[in-house]
Amino acid sequence: MEKYKESLHSDARQLTIYARTSPYISRAFYHIFGKKLLEEGCVDCSYVLKALGKGSYYSRLNSQGSNLYKLYAKSCMTSENIEITLEYLEAIAGNQDRNLSPLEEEALVYWIFLPYTSTNTPKREKKKEYLIAILNCFAPEWIEKYNGINEESSPKQMDLHEKNNIIYDAERCELELIDSVSGYVKDISRMKQQDTGRILYFRGHSRFSYALLPSIKRSPGWQENENRMYQELIIRCASDFAQCQSHLDYLVEMQHYGLPTRLLDITENPLVALYFACCSSPEDVGEVIVLQTQIAAMKYAKSDTAAILAALPVFDASFRTKLYESCINGIPEEEDPEYISLAAKLAGEVKSKNPGFEPRIKKKALLSHVFIMPLRNNRRIIKQDGSFILCGLGDGNGEGNSLRGLRYRNESGKKLIFIVGNKENLLHELDQFSVNKASLFPEIDDVAEYIKLKYNGSDK
Repeated sequence: MEKYKESLHSDARQLTIYARTSPYISRAFYHIFGKKLLEEGCVDCSYVLKALGKGSYYSRLNSQGSNLYKLYAKSCMTSENIEITLEYLEAIAGNQDRNLSPLEEEALVYWIFLPYTSTNTPKREKKKEYLIAILNCFAPEWIEKYNGINEESSPKQMDLHEKNNIIYDAERCELELIDSVSGYVKDISRMKQQDTGRILYFRGHSRFSYALLPSIKRSPGWQENENRMYQELIIRCASDFAQCQSHLDYLVEMQHYGLPTRLLDITENPLVALYFACCSSPEDVGEVIVLQTQIAAMKYAKSDTAAILAALPVFDASFRTKLYESCINGIPEEEDPEYISLAAKLAGEVKSKNPGFEPRIKKKALLSHVFIMPLRNNRRIIKQDGSFILCGLGDGNGEGNSLRGLRYRNESGKKLIFIVGNKENLLHELDQFSVNKASLFPEIDDVAEYIKLKYNGSDK
């Protein structure tokens, strides 16, 4: 090992040893990096690895009343000497007897790497090496803790690498950088040929850090008030829902206009997903998520499972929580009087829109998520080759929903992750294939915006 790497690894060990008596440090690294590495096998480290300045941490921490603002004072000089770093931490933070706020944790971790913040390539390499070394030092403790909670999906060890500011566990993940449309299409074609019994779907995220969740799951307030939002939009905009015949129709219409729902947009067209990964946040690493399911598991708009899950937003949070708790109590459906009562109410709501519905609802169905191919009666869905994942009660007090298991895995069982870097070039390539804002958003205002930008600055 090169001498500078030996020094960085020694510093990483000293920092993690210090963190045993100052656990706020290990908690900060866990919340920012560890949790995502354990759950997903990868984490976006751009905010540390990019050559950025101090930002506004000083003023933001000061306004929050945090003494950690002193880390960013001019008198607190950052240093590559770990002894000086730890002396500053001891003097300013000491043994915190409280949990730090997310902002404090972010600022603390960022400060630790400030000595290596530079556009200078050797400095960046040092920062990357140091971060991986620190994460490797914390990893055994994280894995041991995680194993006691999530035994089925727990990693046994980590082999950490970095690509385009993404740190990933090579034991569980394989990262592919999309640098051309043609190369990407070849990769997808090869994946489709390998398993003809499955169907692939795609979703583009403009930021790698985005979670794979339907919008309703992204805010506790939205989860708590799902039924209120659902009912209020129908009441306020009744004419827009005049043609809706099923609960799923209502959800699709709400999704179209931006109301948070338990639908997750996906597409059968990999180029559409690539466009969405590139069309915003140009400085951030994007991602194309590949999802897979058995062809036989696909559901259509008229399916009973779709009808059941789509009716859940009609009920308030208390009802959904009770229903979830009944689903996981281990009692068979026919022997569970509370579940029978709750399921009967849900079945009655489903039957109100679908008179032919057979009122038999399995607990397993309520906890699931299903791939739905909707009716092609919406111009945007048609243009985007759109489908949905409809999420049920999930795995967290009736309001979580883990979709990680749906991600595509290669022959060795590793999760395949497509990351997107040079977005501008890829958008130009996609435009040559008529994949652009005008083609994917056929409403006149979106087409007009595309034309305006296309000819902006033209000499003609």
